[in-house]
Amino acid sequence: MKSLLKYFFLVFFCGIQLAMAQEKDKDHLMLTRSDYSFDETNLRLAKTLKQNNSITLFTEIRHSEKAAEAGLELSDKSLFIFGNPKQGTLLMQCDQLAGLDLPLKILVYTKDDETHITYSSINYLKKRYELKKAKNLRLINKGLKKIASKASGNRVKKSGKFKLEKHQGIISEISEFDFNTTYERLVSAIETNPNLKIFSEIDHFKNAEEINLGLRPTRLIIFGNPKIGTPIMQQNAKIALELPVKFLVWRDEAGVVKISYNDPVFLAERFKITNNIPELETMKNTLENLSRNASKY
Repeated sequence: MKSLLKYFFLVFFCGIQLAMAQEKDKDHLMLTRSDYSFDETNLRLAKTLKQNNSITLFTEIRHSEKAAEAGLELSDKSLFIFGNPKQGTLLMQCDQLAGLDLPLKILVYTKDDETHITYSSINYLKKRYELKKAKNLRLINKGLKKIASKASGNRVKKSGKFKLEKHQGIISEISEFDFNTTYERLVSAIETNPNLKIFSEIDHFKNAEEINLGLRPTRLIIFGNPKIGTPIMQQNAKIALELPVKFLVWRDEAGVVKISYNDPVFLAERFKITNNIPELETMKNTLENLSRNASKY
């Protein structure tokens, strides 16, 4: 009888541990409510990032201001794009495609008269990319929690669950040109489109080279159109974490040049946008056309 009870206890205990592990694997966002106003939270976050000598703040995008410039209304939202070149390069050495989600991003937004901070969890990066061998994930996780907590004055908690497979939601277009030509064609196509604006260009390869780390050619373009992005953000504030959209131009180990980007359908699924809004289709078509035209003769 005692043996039988021990058996059932062991099964029950293992079941709990497995369930906890699965829950941990599924979280895709980290969230904290700020004790401060939207503007003060932004100032605290910017100050925290700038005080860290190992971190580069690449850009801050005020989604609400961009929406107003386009004649649209949007509740307060600010996206901070920042990173540590060494830590980011170590991740891309494990999976170069991770450059699509790097540098890191933190979103400050308002909801129901409260200010919140959110960012993608380390488990999200670990699941989406081949980062099992990355030894610096725990360090990055600790750093992100510290930054968000200091800016908000509160502890960071898990928020949201999302089943994720490796490279899920990433579309890649193989280029018929070399790396530099592909990149230049893509930038030119965006710049000559009056509806689009480039917010930032990040050269992952150059950043790695400056700290004497090896990385194949990898560059990120962050761009968008507030008239398209704003209606999408009106559906779910948290999707502003992944907007503006991004193109990653990279050359793989076989020498093949690719243009990769997030599928808007995937973003809608991740942030539970169920309304069939036309802007999502427009975004998808724009990304397809730009990547195809830049990569083909």
